[in-house]
Amino acid sequence: MKCPAIPEPVIVPLVGGQETPAVRVASLTDLRQPKVDEFIAARSLKPKSEQAYRRDLQYFMDWTQQAWANVTRRQVAQFKQYLLQDRGLAANSVNRILRTLKTFYKWMLESEYITSDPTTGVKQEKVPEAQSQELEDEEVERIYAAIAQVSRDPVRDRALFSVLLHGLRAEEAINLNFEDYDGQQVVIREAKHDSVGEVPLTRQARVDLDAYVQQRQTQAESTKQEITPHSPLFVSNSNRSRGQRLTYWGVQEVMNQLAEYTGINLHAHRGRHTFCTHLIVKLEMDTALAMELSRHRDIRSFKRYTNRKNKVAAKRAFLKATDQLGV
Repeated sequence: MKCPAIPEPVIVPLVGGQETPAVRVASLTDLRQPKVDEFIAARSLKPKSEQAYRRDLQYFMDWTQQAWANVTRRQVAQFKQYLLQDRGLAANSVNRILRTLKTFYKWMLESEYITSDPTTGVKQEKVPEAQSQELEDEEVERIYAAIAQVSRDPVRDRALFSVLLHGLRAEEAINLNFEDYDGQQVVIREAKHDSVGEVPLTRQARVDLDAYVQQRQTQAESTKQEITPHSPLFVSNSNRSRGQRLTYWGVQEVMNQLAEYTGINLHAHRGRHTFCTHLIVKLEMDTALAMELSRHRDIRSFKRYTNRKNKVAAKRAFLKATDQLGV
């Protein structure tokens, strides 16, 4: 249920003891926005993050016209129920909006705009623990085989898939330029949550990328086009956008084609899951180091991989204790 609006304040000035015409001040909605603007400015956010913060806070401002300083804990709890029941948002979405509201009120408290935080004590919704969706070794081999069989550009698509298997998000892969690959690693300059960094590549991935770079250079020479350090690494082969930077939808089209051919539930992000699981489970890498290599910034989202490691370790310990290890 939407929180009822409160009446707009009216100032009644007195001149010489006589009441003069009332003056209606700006609505509370208008008075709240400057605080949001100041909060955003104080955080130095990336454009996409700023948009997300504003969108989440707008949910609350659309729900009630209550001034920020007058919001109560009970109202925040009612807002949570409104998101769940009336808006029908998923628990993860509701939790994200509540985290934004909590962050905003923490800033309000630190800035001394309020004396108490109404979000304190309002619990987030319980959500099922996220599971890793890594590809099995056999599935990876089937996908590579499928690329050779059905891809319109197998050299490009093999290099692309190899890069995705090193934990890159699809958007990060398509944003790579020639200068971002030095023969040993790729450099991520733009990434979600500012998770930029260097990603070392396996020997096979370097072979795949080298083959694609050579193909691009040969094609450029034959068409008398120049490749510069700022040229996109992965380009489209479609009739409408040939030679232009590959798009997210272009990557998804490749994944869909391979999924249809192999029967594997495949999307670009499964490469990232596979990379993280490999670091934690197979290489038994320290969590902090694995997070650094995969450029994870939030231990909560990385927990799905450490949970997988714990399950494997527990199973291995049981087999060892019962003399079944290696049987």
